[in-house]
Amino acid sequence: MHGSESDALRTPVSAAYARALVRAFGQTRSDRDELLKGTGIRLEALDQPGAHMPVSSLVVLAANITRRHGELWPLSAAAVWSTSLQGALDVATRTAPTIADALATGARFGSTRAPFVRNRLRKTARAIQIEISPAVKMDGALWHAVALAVSLNVHAVYVQLLEDSIGQATLQFPWPPPAGAERLLEHYSCVVKFNAAAFIFEVPKALGARPSPFADPQLHAKAIEALEAIENPQPDTAALAGIVERLIAARLPQRLAEEEAARLVGTSRRTLVRRLAETGSAFRPLLDGVLRERARIMLAAGAQSRDEMAAALGYTDATSFSRACRRWFGERGGRG
Repeated sequence: MHGSESDALRTPVSAAYARALVRAFGQTRSDRDELLKGTGIRLEALDQPGAHMPVSSLVVLAANITRRHGELWPLSAAAVWSTSLQGALDVATRTAPTIADALATGARFGSTRAPFVRNRLRKTARAIQIEISPAVKMDGALWHAVALAVSLNVHAVYVQLLEDSIGQATLQFPWPPPAGAERLLEHYSCVVKFNAAAFIFEVPKALGARPSPFADPQLHAKAIEALEAIENPQPDTAALAGIVERLIAARLPQRLAEEEAARLVGTSRRTLVRRLAETGSAFRPLLDGVLRERARIMLAAGAQSRDEMAAALGYTDATSFSRACRRWFGERGGRG
């Protein structure tokens, strides 16, 4: 996935990253709201099953954390580099036949799971390397923090694949050692170098032919199939409606526009309209359905005022919200 920067910023990414970060650094509700400031994502949306957010929102969140906690914040958030967050990518990498195959898999599909970076497989006479670079614009401190999180994830995978040979691998960072570098080094079993030419994870070529301790041809094939489906989505119109509903829900209280929804799913507005129509659906009814379901849940809970519920769903005032409730639920639902 090597599109333009604007394409990368619009790419949907699992909200699992954001959820883990907010839980790690948001001790209070005000802390959490501050972390999400400027992301366009509401806290409640992060807990929705299968929630997604655009890469641009995740980058803003990471920038907010970096400003508050410095570029070594990934050391305080183990969930950020947890292999469990990598889904099919982790499975495909671990179950590859050999270490060289695992590196090739990570380089090919790393951006599928993490569209905010680009990966390039390089081979020299002595080593196999994955060179990692930002796919979107980040300032120095933010990129250092993101690169640190990525490197910790890479290390978590290969410390198990390489076992006792992890000490022969090298992580290279193209900047000077940060303040507190000794704290950073405690998290790595491989060699760590600073002031390098690029951000690179390197494994000696001699280890490339070594079988993966988790090699599983059938599981590997299934995981690759799943990653290819993400990388090259097919026009699955039934699934598309669900994706659009999740994007709408994640953007509340802001209203997701049809044009923006099309960009987030990687298509044109005209194509989105056509594909939804193939299942007898359309953007406006999907939006209405999301609002109706959220309203039903809030009304049943009875914990918020009409004004609060109206604001949470993006209505200008409680009167507009009550009018919608009467349409959805009848006269009883529209009572203030």
